[in-house]
Amino acid sequence: MIPTALWPYLPAFLKKQLCRRVIVTGAESTGTTTLALDLASALDCPYAPEYGREYTITRNRLGKSDWTPDELEHIAGSQIKQENNQAARTRNGWMVGDTDAVTTLLWQERYFGTVTDRLLKLVKDRPDPFAYILTADDIPFKADSIREGGEDRHKLQQRLRDILTQNETPWIEVHGEPEVRLKRALEFIQGLK
Repeated sequence: MIPTALWPYLPAFLKKQLCRRVIVTGAESTGTTTLALDLASALDCPYAPEYGREYTITRNRLGKSDWTPDELEHIAGSQIKQENNQAARTRNGWMVGDTDAVTTLLWQERYFGTVTDRLLKLVKDRPDPFAYILTADDIPFKADSIREGGEDRHKLQQRLRDILTQNETPWIEVHGEPEVRLKRALEFIQGLK
């Protein structure tokens, strides 16, 4: 473990490799962004926003309808780049990501019933997260201009649980109000040090 005082002096390539990446994930409208921002603030570290949301907003403005596998591969690759860029900026060895390529993999699976080899490779080759925080679907679904998974939210949430259980990365599912989720997430990741 590198002492916190040395992190600002490490070269970016080492920070990317050694950074403890905490990924907050969950089905739509489960509070991932709220928790990711709160966690990044509490850890005083960089935050990688959900690229898929940004992409979808732009896509909808252009009037596109059916998704393509290439688009989801692009989203996953761009999310990984954002995470790497933020990891390279860390001053204390932590970085928080709002979703990741695994979440995008589940959307490709949902849309097409399968996952492309290219997306599987992106997921396999990315830096391993330090931990996953799964935001529970115990809060009401709030529709907005891009959310479309309300009726499938519980299925996607269960699929995320299944994938995280099969993975070696430590994970926890947090429930309740934002401050309770943050407290539980912090206790969990600090217990992994």
